[in-house]
Amino acid sequence: MKQLSAVTTFAIVMCFAVTASLAQDNASREAAADRYLKVVPMSKMLDDTFTEISKQVPEDQRVQFLAQMKAIVRVDVLDRIARESMVKTFTTDELNALANFYGSQHGASAMEKFGVYMGQVMPAIQQEIQSAIQQMDAQQKN
Repeated sequence: MKQLSAVTTFAIVMCFAVTASLAQDNASREAAADRYLKVVPMSKMLDDTFTEISKQVPEDQRVQFLAQMKAIVRVDVLDRIARESMVKTFTTDELNALANFYGSQHGASAMEKFGVYMGQVMPAIQQEIQSAIQQMDAQQKN
């Protein structure tokens, strides 16, 4: 009976140790994700993306388009989703590496160009997806 008690005690102690370790790792990831989002704010990334997308809108409608996008898109929601996803996906070291890179001169320069990049690539991605959906619909009808 003493041996079972010792094994049970050991198992309980190990469960607490693992739980404490996971909580500490999660807190560390959350802090690293917060650091990354300070270096690369979602609001800045969205503003850059909206600006690039607005180039596809007639010039006389761009100001209104930008104002509507900024009013409608919920930055706080996207920020929360991004943070939660980062904490689930990346390790603390990876998040810190991302923050270090995007906080560096080269990383900041690359980030400034990201909206341009997305503005150029997104129409092609949307077109390909739309074409694929149309092809799938056509195949299902046959």
